[in-house]
Amino acid sequence: MINALRNYLSEKNLDFLLINTTDEFLVEYNELTNCSRYYVTGFSGSTGDALLSAHGLWQFVDGRYHEQADNEVDHGTTTVVKLQLGESFLEKMVELIPENALLGVVAKKISLNFYKLLKKKCAVKKIKIKALDFDPVEKFVELKTTESKEPARKIDLEIAGVSADEKFLKISKKLRKKQVYLETNLENIAYFTNLRQYKTPYSSVFKAKMAIYKEKAVIFTDEQAEHPGEYFEIRPMKDFLEFLPPKFEALYVPSTINLADFRLIKRNAVPLRKNRIALMKSIKNEAEIAHFKKNFERTDRVVEKISGMIAQNDDLTEAQLAKAVEKGYLEQGARQLSFKTILAAGANSSIIHYSHPSKEVAVKTGDFVLLDCGGHFEGGYSTDITRTFIKGEPNELQKRVYTTVLRMFLNAYHHKVTSRTTGATLDRIARKIAKKSGLLDEGFNFNHGLGHGVGINVHEMPPSISSGAAGKKFLKENMVFTIEPGLYKAGFGGVRLENTVYLTKKEGNFVIQSLSKMKFEPKCIDERLLNEQELKWLKEWQEER
Repeated sequence: MINALRNYLSEKNLDFLLINTTDEFLVEYNELTNCSRYYVTGFSGSTGDALLSAHGLWQFVDGRYHEQADNEVDHGTTTVVKLQLGESFLEKMVELIPENALLGVVAKKISLNFYKLLKKKCAVKKIKIKALDFDPVEKFVELKTTESKEPARKIDLEIAGVSADEKFLKISKKLRKKQVYLETNLENIAYFTNLRQYKTPYSSVFKAKMAIYKEKAVIFTDEQAEHPGEYFEIRPMKDFLEFLPPKFEALYVPSTINLADFRLIKRNAVPLRKNRIALMKSIKNEAEIAHFKKNFERTDRVVEKISGMIAQNDDLTEAQLAKAVEKGYLEQGARQLSFKTILAAGANSSIIHYSHPSKEVAVKTGDFVLLDCGGHFEGGYSTDITRTFIKGEPNELQKRVYTTVLRMFLNAYHHKVTSRTTGATLDRIARKIAKKSGLLDEGFNFNHGLGHGVGINVHEMPPSISSGAAGKKFLKENMVFTIEPGLYKAGFGGVRLENTVYLTKKEGNFVIQSLSKMKFEPKCIDERLLNEQELKWLKEWQEER
């Protein structure tokens, strides 16, 4: 594959080629059988693009995937570029490309925003960009998605809380007669239409594009789909090429539209400063919050079952436990998992997104067991929880690490939120505790954000609970997000404690409330490391659950 692509570069006079993880819908979780990058580098993580030249191949990964990438790529052909927290993939990539080079990018697999930033960075080094109208990897391998005839169906109104027609009217009243709002983000389309499909693993969306006119919304899709409401029309995907009437303005979101689709509307394009549907989607209504609570009751039962299996059985493998997780979700009524289960024992627990539970690795006495899991139930919303268990009794260092992560969680969770609180505020609280603990100086890392929004996709934005630019947005009432601090050290293992929470108000004040009722592991907690306030918080948590 690598040699074939290099021959292609030579034929087309390209010096470099950006190889993407995603597809034309810019999805986060692309199936490996549909992922160009996987066929080139062998890395199976959910994010992380690659760069190819005649003499080099670089796989870029953020902190969640440093160890996993090292384990999966062929180091004879591929260099792993490990991005540190806050480092930009785009900047690192441009650093590797010499001046005056020609870089090929696949127009349908990068966002307009990414293309603009790339163009700006490349201009400094006089690097030229050629936007390709097809993916060269597809010349050598057939990219495929799961085949299924399952239709996209409407979820109950008692779960959605608001009908698709009501959502349409909210958007359409802001449109003029000769404007059309183009939406190509699959989670936004699923939310707006109240349609869910379980065809793709770990996804409850359906493949479509949508044009919202003043009088109606048109869904372009080749999937079977129920009719969302009286203001909606469904057409085949091929009709999308002609969705824009003459002299109409096309409103679009630069961060979610791919470059190829932007080129269809370029002459009539009007960028939106705010992603209107994403903002609607991020503020959950009472029905959605109630549904989340029900889903987390079922999720907690799954995690409690796995906790019992670890305590009561010897020699269970990672794979056996992961299989039990999926079985548990299905028994609780889930349609499928919301992401691939992370089940890591012993030293593997330091691999932040360890998603290949092994048949060969058994849980031994003294092992950490990190479980990060979630499900899609009848509403198609994601659940997400992480707990770290110990087989047998923990040693002093294990208790110290667990207790430090617990302190990181408790202090972020109990922060007095105001209308000016951002995700970065909570992230900063947790990092200060990690730093003061001394564990970072002893080789432990916290190489991921403190949390993320949760909705139809397990990773939803807004909000972002991180130190990046997205984390500087204010948190708002009824946003659902995770708080998931962690500390990891290669060879030792790691601890992550994650709860999905929502922001609500009590007696006029903002309060963060957990959707999960799972307790923390008493035997893993060194109460001597907790101050008086933290001890009180812990007691309240354990007694309420």
